[in-house]
Amino acid sequence: MFVSTDERGRKQAYESEATLDFLKSHDVNPVLEKDRETQLKTSYITFLQAHDKEKPQDIDSMLARVNAENDYVMLKSSALKEKQFTSDQLKGMENELSHQFQARKQTQEKDRYQEDYKQEVLEVMQQPSEETQYKQLFKQNLLAQLGISDEKDSSKEAKKEAETEKAPVEKQLKQETPQEKEQRLAKMKEFEQKHSFDKVYKLKKEVLQELKELNLTDSQREKLTKLEKALDTEKKDHDKQKKEEKSQNGFTKFFARNSGANSSRKQKETQEMER
Repeated sequence: MFVSTDERGRKQAYESEATLDFLKSHDVNPVLEKDRETQLKTSYITFLQAHDKEKPQDIDSMLARVNAENDYVMLKSSALKEKQFTSDQLKGMENELSHQFQARKQTQEKDRYQEDYKQEVLEVMQQPSEETQYKQLFKQNLLAQLGISDEKDSSKEAKKEAETEKAPVEKQLKQETPQEKEQRLAKMKEFEQKHSFDKVYKLKKEVLQELKELNLTDSQREKLTKLEKALDTEKKDHDKQKKEEKSQNGFTKFFARNSGANSSRKQKETQEMER
């Protein structure tokens, strides 16, 4: 027996093998009964994805989740009715797929955060140094006093130097709108709030190590080194604060235990004196 699903999600059964040609001629994809497990898994994963993408007050995302859920419920009911699977088997399949989905999602979030952090570091590296900015501003000031246009009297060497300074990372840097940059930074902040400082530090160090392998100019490498030193300093301060808090908590517990013991001893001595 062959089973197919039409555009509206309705199932159709065909008993003859000759129906294969019929199905292909009508652009209907036949599905063997033994593939029901694959159908169920695919449908459930689709539901998990739609549920994850659903957003409040977003009608399209809500409809996508409802449709995906209905499709899976229909397949599940059919499988149970035909006694192809038990409820426990389907529940086990759902739990396994849910765990896999969450694990894959966490990996994707980690990779996305590293890419966003890399984008932020590249932006810093591409920015001209303070000295270069000051020289440019001072030059504009002098040109203005002389009544000379900056465009007409631009030094070819200065242009060449500026292009050389940003060339190695130019291709690595994405062109973002201010809104896209704001969204990226917001996502990074959200990730940092959800994960420990140590995990975020580890991801950042991996990105910095990756950037060290680029063909950097001396100026860019210097900026990268400063960023890494600042990150390492932040890590040392965090570890120091963590150690102090742990020590403080230990002292508090010790003091509480001793206070309790002293109180009990004094109470016992008082009772003995009263006797």
